[in-house]
Amino acid sequence: MTSIKGVGRRTVLKGMAAAGTVGAANWSGFAPAIAASKPVKIGLVAPKTGQLAIFYKEVPFVLEQIKKHTGGQAVIGGRKRTYEFVIKDSQSNPNRASQVAQDLIFNDQVDLMTTFATPETVNPVSDQCEANGMPCVATDCPLESYYNGRGAPKNGFEWTYCFFFSLHQQAPASIDEWDKVDTNKVVGALWPNDDDGHAYAGTYPKFLKDKGYKIVDPGRFDMPSNYNAQIAAFKAANVELISAVLPPPEFFTFWNAAAQQGFKPKVAWVGKATEFPPAVTPLGKRAENLSIEIWWTPASPYVSGLTGISSKDLAASYEKASGEQWSMTLGIRHALFEAAFETLKTTKDLSHAAVRDAIKTMQYKSIAGPIDFKKGGPFPNTAETPLAIGQWRKGTKYPLDLLVVDNTAAPDITIQSKPQPINWG
Repeated sequence: MTSIKGVGRRTVLKGMAAAGTVGAANWSGFAPAIAASKPVKIGLVAPKTGQLAIFYKEVPFVLEQIKKHTGGQAVIGGRKRTYEFVIKDSQSNPNRASQVAQDLIFNDQVDLMTTFATPETVNPVSDQCEANGMPCVATDCPLESYYNGRGAPKNGFEWTYCFFFSLHQQAPASIDEWDKVDTNKVVGALWPNDDDGHAYAGTYPKFLKDKGYKIVDPGRFDMPSNYNAQIAAFKAANVELISAVLPPPEFFTFWNAAAQQGFKPKVAWVGKATEFPPAVTPLGKRAENLSIEIWWTPASPYVSGLTGISSKDLAASYEKASGEQWSMTLGIRHALFEAAFETLKTTKDLSHAAVRDAIKTMQYKSIAGPIDFKKGGPFPNTAETPLAIGQWRKGTKYPLDLLVVDNTAAPDITIQSKPQPINWG
């Protein structure tokens, strides 16, 4: 990997040192001299706009709640310091995510980087941090997509870490749900030509084969797509289950085309697209019984190690403040910022090496469950967090409710309903 304009970090440092540049120490593993009045800077790269903007929705609320609790200060080395989040919009574009990450590292000179929202955001940001010695903690990117999508280095990464679910955790849990629905066990794969699509294609087939499922996979495809070819293949093979990972606009296109062409699967699992109320509500009755993994829910038994708020109370406070329905992104955003504050609390100083080591040894109880980088996850530099399986149901307070229907991968989360097939009426 290379840093900005293709110039290696060592070359940049060498040139700075030779020129006697005052700021050269900022890029070493040693702590620079920092004036007491200078705020600690936490960088955040996120999709505020573009097709992934729905992932950003709860960020302002969560940051404001944490600010109220902390008084706008972070504890570092036992002392309180003013902090600020420097937020850059990735515009849902990987190239843009990489560019603004560089800006945060070189121009804003942040002390810690955070990021989230699929490998399209997380991976390019993490790659820039890795290339330039910037500690980074990320979430909201399946661990296979994170690790394999970044080249799967044998010895892992030095500066970058991610907590979330893994597909080796999700696949058997989702198949356990499908086993409880009466189908012919023929699964249609909608896995695009991106990091998530390749991760699904590299993980799910073995689990499906072992459980007696047949896969109809038309192959990787570029987006946007009209999905006519895939739907034709699925209809010809009598597919009754769909495994997909698509952004919301792409899923709308597929689901509308499926209805128009008379393709009516009994089970549809669509990562990226069906986690959020605003994404499924416009589908009306056709959203009922859609299946999805649940990263966080008000039914989770976890509390925040930073603020002490429970999952149930976090959802209630968000709904009261916003007038809108909770989403699983609410809890996972809260957990990301908790991890940032835990890093600052446990670091010896603000040198990049010390901040990295604080992430590396983290064992923390968040509102989304335990985050344990010290023990590690299924891949280097990862931590696996709890995962439940849910389905959308006709709601009471809101048009649709997301209920837990399987807790194979998270037995401490209460099951709220049984899996049901999609009712096409």
